[in-house]
Amino acid sequence: MSESPQNNYMPTEPADEWTLTQEQVNSLYHSLPVSLLSSIVIALILSLSHWKVIGQAEIILWNLLLGSTLLARLTLWIFWQNTWQLYSAHFWLWCFRIGVWLTGAAWGTTALLLFADDNAIYQALLAFSLAGVAAGSMTSLTADKYSSLGFVILAITPLSLFIFLEEGPTAIAMSSMTLLFIFFVIASSTRTRRNMEEQIQKNQHLLKLTTELNYKQQLEKIINNAQSIFISDNNIKSALQNLLWETLPATHSELGFIGQVIQNSDGTPYMRALIFGSTQKDNRDLENFRITHLPENGEYRNLNNLFGMIMQSDRPIISTNLARDMRAGTLPEGHPKIHNFIGIPIFSGREQIAILGLANSAGGYHTDDATKLEPILKTIAQFVQTMNHEQRHAQDRAALEATTQQTQTILNDIADGIITIDKRGIIQSFNHAAETIFGYRARQVIGKNVSSLMPEPYKSMHDEYIRNHLLTGKKNILGIGREVIGLRRNGNQFPMDLMVSRVFQNGEPVFIGIVRDITEKKRTDNLRNQFITSASKEILGPLNLISEAILRLKNKEQNSLPKPIKNVVDIAHINSLRLQQLMHDLIEIQNISKDDVNFRLETTPALPLVEEVVRRNKTFGDIYQNKASITATADDLTIHIDITRFYQAMAQLLQYAFKNSPPDTELAIRINEERSRVNISIHFNNRSLTDEQRKNLCEHFGNATENDKRDHIELGDLGIAIAKEIIEKMHGKIHVENKEEFCYFQVDFPRAVNQFLN
Repeated sequence: MSESPQNNYMPTEPADEWTLTQEQVNSLYHSLPVSLLSSIVIALILSLSHWKVIGQAEIILWNLLLGSTLLARLTLWIFWQNTWQLYSAHFWLWCFRIGVWLTGAAWGTTALLLFADDNAIYQALLAFSLAGVAAGSMTSLTADKYSSLGFVILAITPLSLFIFLEEGPTAIAMSSMTLLFIFFVIASSTRTRRNMEEQIQKNQHLLKLTTELNYKQQLEKIINNAQSIFISDNNIKSALQNLLWETLPATHSELGFIGQVIQNSDGTPYMRALIFGSTQKDNRDLENFRITHLPENGEYRNLNNLFGMIMQSDRPIISTNLARDMRAGTLPEGHPKIHNFIGIPIFSGREQIAILGLANSAGGYHTDDATKLEPILKTIAQFVQTMNHEQRHAQDRAALEATTQQTQTILNDIADGIITIDKRGIIQSFNHAAETIFGYRARQVIGKNVSSLMPEPYKSMHDEYIRNHLLTGKKNILGIGREVIGLRRNGNQFPMDLMVSRVFQNGEPVFIGIVRDITEKKRTDNLRNQFITSASKEILGPLNLISEAILRLKNKEQNSLPKPIKNVVDIAHINSLRLQQLMHDLIEIQNISKDDVNFRLETTPALPLVEEVVRRNKTFGDIYQNKASITATADDLTIHIDITRFYQAMAQLLQYAFKNSPPDTELAIRINEERSRVNISIHFNNRSLTDEQRKNLCEHFGNATENDKRDHIELGDLGIAIAKEIIEKMHGKIHVENKEEFCYFQVDFPRAVNQFLN
């Protein structure tokens, strides 16, 4: 059997009922020619055997009746053979039943026309013939109990009644036989129908499995073709286009599209049309619509239509008649006609990322279509998700390139040279300032070893430094600035400050060096040192003689000099002492600022040192009528310092506090520990300080406002400048706090391991 009659019958009949009826029709009509032939043979035998027993007119009449019914059934069979697809199975079944019942009635007329009165032999022959016809009907008509039962009743019952009316043993036996035939017909038909239904169910199940398997194989082929296109062309849209083209005939659809669902910043979804498809690949109406009416970037943002419903739904949206669907609105001019439609949302996890739309299916759409298309939907989800990842990657790459460009621009504008190297010492980047400092273009040094920027012996030792750092993990100079020698492209060596830091990229160390050419600074420092050295020789010597001469004049001629002259001598003596102290301070600052100054650091308790500083400066405090007291939270707070330099620095701070405090003031010196650092603070009354002195003090210690900053140091502040330089050389810190009524210096050093505790 072909599939064409199924398509015709399926819209009007349920599938199972239609299949059973059709099988009944096929079985009945296929056995009809044999049934007709057997009826003709039996009719011929009866006619010949009864020709001389009964009237010939009755035999001819019976043959005409039976022949008419047989001819009608033969005509029906021929008609069915040629036009069965034009009518339903029920129509053919009822036509067959009517023909069978007429034939049964024709056979039943034998009791009236062929019954031989008072002739038991011919009666038995007639009964035997009708029994054979009835038995044959059980074989050929068993597929339909109504046909077989009707035939048996119409064919046998009249003869049974005639025999029963004879009131003999034969009558009773004949009646019993009739009832048995009817029972056998019903039982046989029921059993046959049950067997037929079981067979049909098995066939139906096998057909369903075969159909599902073929459908899955078709979908797998569609998916494989799309994936092959993506792998070969690396083009997601081409893969989706082919996927849609092949999905349309598989779903009996004429039109379709695939859209990408995107979330706005406020969480509102909108759709971007990716692919349109038609069973006609050169559909000009669809192409013209895309050119003339497709929104900008293919974006659909209206949520008050079918597209909006799909974007806000978690299940398929179906429209059986789009022209009458209030949700759809009016199609744009030029849009291909749409009769019915299904929109299927596609998810990645809980997030909707795409839509598959199909239109114009001859059989319409059903909610289970989404389930059947699950492999296609998953493939679309994978492609769209890959597209989303590529788009995000492109955005991230663009942002990274912009950031990199901005960072490079900033680095190029920095005055300091910035050089990055990997763990092998190979230069990775080289900014404009580094180009200016070393005389190389970046492209000339990137990829080379950084040792090419160093003179010997540093050049030969550099790679070993890196290896030792990677093996031992010791930081060496990381995070600590130092002065080194660099090598320019022209071969000239120059001094530079170098600060090295380390970062990790992809688990690998990268070293960042910040270099500054200090050639001019060194030249200026040398000039300054030369000036101070020359000045100390040219000024300090004569100044000492002048001071000594003024002192002798003051002592010997104390009583003989006039009072005005005496005042001038006193002023000259005081000024000479101040100039001497100034020159000594300048020389001291020069010596301390040198990098090669020798500091003999040792670990010692802080409290005894501070007590000794106070003792040594007691006389200075007496001059200004002030004194100092010491408070310590612990006696074992140790620091790592140069004791002589510590005395020198603390004496400068204590003398400054004595000198600038009002008479009869007690300075409070406190020693305590905070966060593994030993703090030494000197508190004093600051009412004697002028506003200028306050500003200068704050500016010098780095906590002045922008309006208070100045570019020079007062002569009286050289002592605390020396103290600050000494403390920082010993890895300490100094801070000044200036309040309304008091100031305090706070000096802190890292607490050292107490070597005196055993």
